[in-house]
Amino acid sequence: MGSILVFLSILGLCFAQASPSAPNDHTAPASWDLSKPMNGFTFERVKAFSQPTTDKQAAQFSRISSIKGKTGSHNAVSSLVSSMLRTPPSHGQHTYQNISTAGTFSTQYAIQCGWDGVPVWLLLDTGSSDTWAVQKGFECHDAHGADHSESDCGFGNTHVKDFRLGPIDDLHFYLRYGSGEKVFGPMGYTDIACGGVKVSDQQAGLANYTYWHGNNFTVGILGLAYPSITSAYYGEIGQEATWNAIQYVPFLTNAITQGSIDPVFSVTLMKNSSDGIIGWGGLPPTHGQSDKYAATDLIVANLIGSAETSWRYSFYTIIPDGVKWGQTSDDTKYPYIVDTGTTMNYLPPPLAEAIAAAFQPRAVYLYQWGSYFAPCDSIPPSFAVVISGVEFWINPADMIYRDLIDPKTGYCAVAIASGGSGPYILGDVFLQNVVAVFDVGGAEMRFYSKT
Repeated sequence: MGSILVFLSILGLCFAQASPSAPNDHTAPASWDLSKPMNGFTFERVKAFSQPTTDKQAAQFSRISSIKGKTGSHNAVSSLVSSMLRTPPSHGQHTYQNISTAGTFSTQYAIQCGWDGVPVWLLLDTGSSDTWAVQKGFECHDAHGADHSESDCGFGNTHVKDFRLGPIDDLHFYLRYGSGEKVFGPMGYTDIACGGVKVSDQQAGLANYTYWHGNNFTVGILGLAYPSITSAYYGEIGQEATWNAIQYVPFLTNAITQGSIDPVFSVTLMKNSSDGIIGWGGLPPTHGQSDKYAATDLIVANLIGSAETSWRYSFYTIIPDGVKWGQTSDDTKYPYIVDTGTTMNYLPPPLAEAIAAAFQPRAVYLYQWGSYFAPCDSIPPSFAVVISGVEFWINPADMIYRDLIDPKTGYCAVAIASGGSGPYILGDVFLQNVVAVFDVGGAEMRFYSKT
């Protein structure tokens, strides 16, 4: 799976692409403290509004499909930029949302939902909150604002014409990503149903202006994160600021408050397949009993000094006990965002370098990609994330992408990347090896091993 280059960019506070530390520098600094700010963020534990949900099979579920390989040779990447897109999942200029970009080496997950009864394929993202679709007849532009044909933005079949009750007066959504991509347009209310979970009168956006690197399949995004990173604004487009931002209730929160599901959902990405499953209100139907299980607190990642995110919930973040690789372990505690919108695991640079060195032959950092590559026949080290004392091991076969090859060296991309100054990310390579339970009501995450 996966995107080759991914450094989280948040309001200019980017994951640094500094030179990786030497392998013998992996000794951890003092353990990270929950009260200690990191890269412009403060952290606090989420306050539960219910007891942790008892895990049971969900009554409703949605199948999600990998859309890797659905892009064509003349997609938005080749049409709108002069070279291969090599940008990370990145965060909105104003609201810090996360979405991975559909480049040649990316893997994204699509979910089919009903939009006022019309079936649409949307990108699934636990790191963003807004739900939007591109509007029929939208404008497609490049990074410089020049007009392009609709096909150059790489959306699928664009057939949503308008909101059935019309747009909300003087309100729009605006999203800008670190890659330069941006979408904006009117907001209104629509009925959205995904896998039997229906939300009536959901506030959503229709993008009528886009600069987008699409996959020629999906037509928008279904965001499953908290309300604090929604992106609605009063007033004129281009004048987005703190004073005219307004939060609204996104899809998942509405599904819970309207009683469509219990306050929990789960994600499992299937091995040796391009599919996955979301269990709405419980566990996916494919889940079997596992003797490796752990629960850990959800914490809030808040941007310092931002009225929009202070005290409110944002990204799904946990603090593991540490990591293990080979015969080595590191028990430094760092915050990690759990995110389906990111392919690799993004670790503190000294850890990433130490694990890269443990490949046999070792992986090397290629600056043109901003990521590690190793000879394609390299033997990966065993690697585990330790959560509440339980070791969750990643299948060695998942640690190297044998179909993602650097043309100059012939090396293959590996699944561990440098996350700069953090916060760090547990992405799809981790989620392939667990069933991840997002217990929003109980303010905790639970993991069941699949290995």
